[in-house]
Amino acid sequence: MGSSQSSCDTPPPPPPPTAPTAAPPPPPSVDENDDIAKAAANATAYSNPGPWEAFNSDIKRYLFVDTFDGARVDLSKQLSPFLVINHNWWLGTTMLPNGQKNNYTFTTQVMPSETTAVIGRADQNGMVEARVHRGLIMEEDLQVNSKIVCVTTPEFNEQNQMVADLDFAGKTWSGQVKFGAMMGGNVFGLNYVQAITPSLTIGGDALYLGSQNASVGSYGVKYSGNSWVASAQWSGLQQAFFGHYKKEVMKERVTLAAELQVQPGSGESAVTFGGEFNLKQSKMSTVIDGTGCMKTVLDTKLGPTASVVFSGEVDHMKDNYKFGYGLTIGG
Repeated sequence: MGSSQSSCDTPPPPPPPTAPTAAPPPPPSVDENDDIAKAAANATAYSNPGPWEAFNSDIKRYLFVDTFDGARVDLSKQLSPFLVINHNWWLGTTMLPNGQKNNYTFTTQVMPSETTAVIGRADQNGMVEARVHRGLIMEEDLQVNSKIVCVTTPEFNEQNQMVADLDFAGKTWSGQVKFGAMMGGNVFGLNYVQAITPSLTIGGDALYLGSQNASVGSYGVKYSGNSWVASAQWSGLQQAFFGHYKKEVMKERVTLAAELQVQPGSGESAVTFGGEFNLKQSKMSTVIDGTGCMKTVLDTKLGPTASVVFSGEVDHMKDNYKFGYGLTIGG
């Protein structure tokens, strides 16, 4: 018998050549016109517009200067993490009512918790003011805060008031309900502010005054650019139209603002210009109106907790000139 070679001795065939690895498929393209994608991208750009009472506060603060005459001293001290007190002396002034030359005011603030604050203020004439702030709901999507204000003034009974506010704040809106007694009658109010886009905000207010048996309404619109803010507002209480503009000329250094007030009923108008100039150790605020009245306050730091303040007011039309200086110490 002839010998035959077994199939086990036959070497296996070589493996087939491996094809080159293909590149992974590209990710699906995102449609730039997709409304849902746009809404998701813009969601983080929105912010709470703030309450109606502060609708134009970021502009008006450059158009109001707290000028004074005589000498003024402000001393504040934090006695504990929960208690702060303040003493204010105003001497040699002509700006107080009834020819009063001097005034002393004591203020204290107590914060027993992160959501509660109690503020009390009293002066030498018997005026007493109390404020209680309380956070009721502090969620990410909704915050509800309450506030009660009581003021009593023996010399001016028409200024006595007790008002309760309930503030609501969402991610892109704010609202408030107000009820109480002030100006000699009951008061009831509602207001709402809504951020339409990250730059555009609208709002309105309705207020009933029991002392006048009348209802007034106000509304406004505000647009914020990269370094400027413009707003227009109608005030039913003052029966006037207001236009505001603010421009940050040099970041954190120079800011300019302007206000135009028009009363359609009387045809009168007024214009005001303001500016704030921040230097290394000083801050100067200046306001001038259409009549030529100029007000300036210069605040110069003496240290981390002390500053000296110089105030001046010049009104050539009324031949009125005022100058004051003050010292502020806080710690």
